[in-house]
Amino acid sequence: MNFLAHLLLSGTDGDLRAGGFLGDFVRGPLTGERPATIEAGIALHRHVDASSDRAPPVRTAVALFPRPWRRWAPVALDVLFDHYLARDFERWQPESLPRFADHCYRQLHARRVHFSDPALRFLDRMTEVDLLVAYAEPASVGRALGHLSRRARRSNPLDDMASTLVDLESPLHAAFEELLPSLQANASAWRAGRVTARRESERPPR
Repeated sequence: MNFLAHLLLSGTDGDLRAGGFLGDFVRGPLTGERPATIEAGIALHRHVDASSDRAPPVRTAVALFPRPWRRWAPVALDVLFDHYLARDFERWQPESLPRFADHCYRQLHARRVHFSDPALRFLDRMTEVDLLVAYAEPASVGRALGHLSRRARRSNPLDDMASTLVDLESPLHAAFEELLPSLQANASAWRAGRVTARRESERPPR
């Protein structure tokens, strides 16, 4: 899943959302250099990514792509699924997409002291162009794939995949419709488990 989905799946806590955003910019072990709840959000981001990669709807969707493209198909699906989420946002979330996006931007900027320079540059650009809302535009998919293609260190087909995503619209949208509710339930259970664990750790010894 991409930025919009990770922010949605992080719940309403600003620190968890910051971690959900930072998950694409932080590599390696979490060592406590950030507030614990932000690092929990990064851990949730990683959990969501792993759950998504293993999910049967994603595996079925990847198999629809030409074999040489399947290695990169999950990247393209992350972008496409954020577009589907933005396009029908109020089916999945009670508030409007513009209101949700504005709240997320304010929460992220309030925690920018904990962000790396690449994350800060992306956050500033994301806010400037209102990227979360722009995801609802069909053209956003091709733009994002082109950007990712240029950033990748190795040769890739991402810049050529937009038309294939259009051709596979029906089965890919069906995969998204099956995937997102399962990820919402999974992320909600993960957050609830973290709260329970924290309360247990704070309980005084008997």
